[in-house]
Amino acid sequence: MHKLSISLFAAIAIILTIALNCEYRFIGGTPLYQQARDNRVDKAILKSVVWATDEEIRRLAEIIEKKYGSQIEQISRKYYACPEDIKAIAIVESLTDENAESSAGAVGLMGVKRETGKEMGFDDVEGPINNLKAGTKYYKMLLKKFKDRELALAAYNLGPGEVGNRLNNGFDPETMDYIWKIRRVARFII
Repeated sequence: MHKLSISLFAAIAIILTIALNCEYRFIGGTPLYQQARDNRVDKAILKSVVWATDEEIRRLAEIIEKKYGSQIEQISRKYYACPEDIKAIAIVESLTDENAESSAGAVGLMGVKRETGKEMGFDDVEGPINNLKAGTKYYKMLLKKFKDRELALAAYNLGPGEVGNRLNNGFDPETMDYIWKIRRVARFII
């Protein structure tokens, strides 16, 4: 059953990717970023599927909702951000561990670097509420800068400078497993 749900999700994700790419061709629009020309998108989808089972994601979504749902709703309203995105970022960044710390020095629920927290006006990002506030404010800033949800999410993960550099070289955020993880988690957000 587990392999079936992973295969089903991967198949749906691939079909959606193809459908969205075809839509641009049929209506004559140009995407904001170059489309992937190889199997990088498929690899990113596969990594996101292997990352966690549906049951694990559902459990994490319930934890984040129970512990921080009302605070995330309130913080999201303050910064005009989508609470579902904030919950998904917190799950992907920390697996709901308030004490998480990455090798790059990002801490807390939303994986905020201390320097970024200070830039957002928060001296202490170790506490979960300040971490949520700093991360939400930073994400909203990235949305304003890039005017595209996937690019803002990519910048949240890679940094805005890195995304800017990659855009000059044909970057497609669809190739990032981080984007697919966020999309997958968002399906389970309450």
